[in-house]
Amino acid sequence: MEQFLETGKKVLASGIEIKYLADEFLFRQGQKAEFVFYLQCGSILLDWPNENKRLVLSNKPIFIGIDEAIQGSKYMCTAMTTEESKFLVFDRAYFNQLITEFDHAKDYFESMMLEFTSQLNLQTVKV
Repeated sequence: MEQFLETGKKVLASGIEIKYLADEFLFRQGQKAEFVFYLQCGSILLDWPNENKRLVLSNKPIFIGIDEAIQGSKYMCTAMTTEESKFLVFDRAYFNQLITEFDHAKDYFESMMLEFTSQLNLQTVKV
């Protein structure tokens, strides 16, 4: 567990901090996944329009877009802020470099993907 904490600190120190205003899109469903986002504070709405599902995450430090960035695929949902929010942003190529650069990074990100999936399963609302 301590290894994950150290890896997490190193990874987070590598992100670029960006502030978003309310109602700004981070990405849209179907857009090529070029970035991974880490919500530091604020609130984000994740919307899966084809599945009529929505999820709001508020002040929950969590990574968004890991799986899509690793796979080199497109975003599965649309992400938009619901209030002024602060994120750490990682370019896809740099993010993938971090996975190989830091010991335990692959396991760390796999656990972060599981955490994101569990949030989806617990809180997703059908619209």
